[in-house]
Amino acid sequence: MKTLWSGILAAALLSPVAARADKGEREEKRGERMEKQGERRERRGEKTEEKGKALEAKGAADEQKAAALRAQGKDKEKAANALERKGEREERRGAREERRGERMEKQGERREKRGQRVE
Repeated sequence: MKTLWSGILAAALLSPVAARADKGEREEKRGERMEKQGERRERRGEKTEEKGKALEAKGAADEQKAAALRAQGKDKEKAANALERKGEREERRGAREERRGERMEKQGERREKRGQRVE
């Protein structure tokens, strides 16, 4: 009977130790996962930023086309106005995308650092 109780007591005392060891492994995996997410977010942010720059350039090109249309004459004024508005919209959208990309990149860096700390 005494051996039975000592066996139960030993199992009860060792179970928290096993749980703590398991928690360490989980924390390490979580850290690795956060690091990977951070790297992915950084890469995606860079791509978004490049996309924003391209949109801004496209908007500037549209505005130049509008100026060329205006130079052609009075009858092209309406088309030139529409093209210029389109260019301005694209530039604003490009600037927005660029800022979004920068934010994503920073967030990715922070997440990666956090993952290293957790690990």
